[in-house]
Amino acid sequence: LEGEKTVIDEQQIEEATLSIQEAIREREVIFEPNSGPQTEFLASSEREVFYGGARGGGKSYAMLVDPLRYCHKSAHRALLIRRTMPELRDLINHSQQLYSKAYPGAKWREQEKEWRFPSGARIEFGYAENLTDALRYQGQSYTWIGIDELPQYPTPDIYNFLRSSLRSVDPEIPVYMRATGNPGNVGSGWVKEMFVDPATPNTKFDLEIQTPTGSRKISRRFIPAKLQDNPYLMQTDDYYVMLAS
Repeated sequence: LEGEKTVIDEQQIEEATLSIQEAIREREVIFEPNSGPQTEFLASSEREVFYGGARGGGKSYAMLVDPLRYCHKSAHRALLIRRTMPELRDLINHSQQLYSKAYPGAKWREQEKEWRFPSGARIEFGYAENLTDALRYQGQSYTWIGIDELPQYPTPDIYNFLRSSLRSVDPEIPVYMRATGNPGNVGSGWVKEMFVDPATPNTKFDLEIQTPTGSRKISRRFIPAKLQDNPYLMQTDDYYVMLAS
């Protein structure tokens, strides 16, 4: 609509008039998810999702794209975490190639390590190597929190601490907790117990929580990733051979 920004999906495009469909499809496609797990991750409605598996499956890039879905709303505030600042820098560099194209007018603020969008929405990039680092986010409110490479943490303490900052003041903005990771890291055991063991992969399951006002449920899901999910890395066998070796 003239002067109004919103997010539309494929079904809405298909239901639009032919002229609108042509106008949309003529625009530059900034990002299109790979079919399979990357698409499923970005479409997930569960409160908490872990997208884990082989290196090269497109997990980290999906984490960059996922918080953009509500950046047209002023109350949206997202936090994307890595364990250390050097690891975080790679995500920031990729965001600078993507965010300003997705939302013209979006500005990167280096000192605060955050993107600010024309609507007033914000995506903050942070690191937390230990609980002391995580205390920087105490008392903050985020509608979306993502942790890239979650199994690098030996215990669930930081994950659970950050969950306490997940809340929304806008009923049209649901809250999401997202995480990615490769197997074999120091925290793989607790991550597997939390996300992988309770249900078949790609299956929603509920965690029942007792509260002073009664029983509540939190939905979770594990989405497995394979190198074969990424058609760009599978154009040749070089990366596969390197990992296999």
